[in-house]
Amino acid sequence: MTNTAAIQSAPTGAFLQESERVFKLAGFLAQSDIIPKHFQGKTANCFLALEMSQRLGINFFELVNGLYVVHGSPAFSGAFTISMINRSGLFPGGLNFRREGEGLKMQVTAWAKRHTGELCSAVVSMEMAKAEGWTKNSKYATMPDHMLTYRAATFFCRRYYPEILMGARTLDEIEDIQASKQTVDSTPTMLDMPSDALLDNLEITMKNAIDAGVEKEKIDDIYSKLNFDNRDSIKQGIDFLANLLADKRGKK
Repeated sequence: MTNTAAIQSAPTGAFLQESERVFKLAGFLAQSDIIPKHFQGKTANCFLALEMSQRLGINFFELVNGLYVVHGSPAFSGAFTISMINRSGLFPGGLNFRREGEGLKMQVTAWAKRHTGELCSAVVSMEMAKAEGWTKNSKYATMPDHMLTYRAATFFCRRYYPEILMGARTLDEIEDIQASKQTVDSTPTMLDMPSDALLDNLEITMKNAIDAGVEKEKIDDIYSKLNFDNRDSIKQGIDFLANLLADKRGKK
C-alpha cells in the first residue's frame, strides 16, 4: 500500500516542483524591460509563454516577440508562423509564395513540398477576402499582397502543421474577423471603444509598425510615456504609432 502511494505521488510532486520553478522564472522575466511591453510586469503571461516555448521547442525570447495577447487570448504574428513552418524540417525547401493577378483578381498561393515530393498548398484570393468581409480592414487596400500572403500562410499552417498554433489565432485573422463584423454605419471610433479594445488596438498598431520596420527605439519611447490606465494616453499612443507607420510606408 505504501509503495503504491509513493509511486502515485511522485509524478505529482515532480510536476509541482517543476511548475514552481517555472513560475519563479516567469516572475523574474516579467521584471525585464527588454521583453515586449505586453509581457512586462505580467508573471502569469510569462509563465504561459514559457510553457508554450517548451512545447514548441524554441527560445522564450523568440516566442514572446511573435506572440501577442488579444482579448485575453494568445495570438501569433504571421511572420512567426512562417518562421515555425520553415524551421520544422517537414518541408525541406521552406514555405514559398506565388502571387497572381491584380485587384480583385489577385490571389496568393502558399506552397511547399514534403520530403516525399508531395506538393502542399493553400490559396487565398481577394474575392475570398471580399466575400468574408476581410476587406473592411483598410490594409487590404494599401497592402493587399502582404495581407493575402499572411492569410495564405495561416491557411497552410492550419491545414498541414496545426501543432504550431495550438488552437490560437494569428493577429491577421483577428484583425480580419474584427473588420468583418463592422458595418459602414457602426464602425467604432476610438472614442467609442472600451478600454480593453483600445489596448488591443494599441497592440495591433504596434505589431503593424514593427512589421513595417519602424525602429524599435521609437516604439519603446512611445510606450515608456504611456499611462495604460488613461484612455487619452492610450489614444495618443495609437496616434503616434500610426503616424510612424504611415511615415515608414510613405518612404518605401
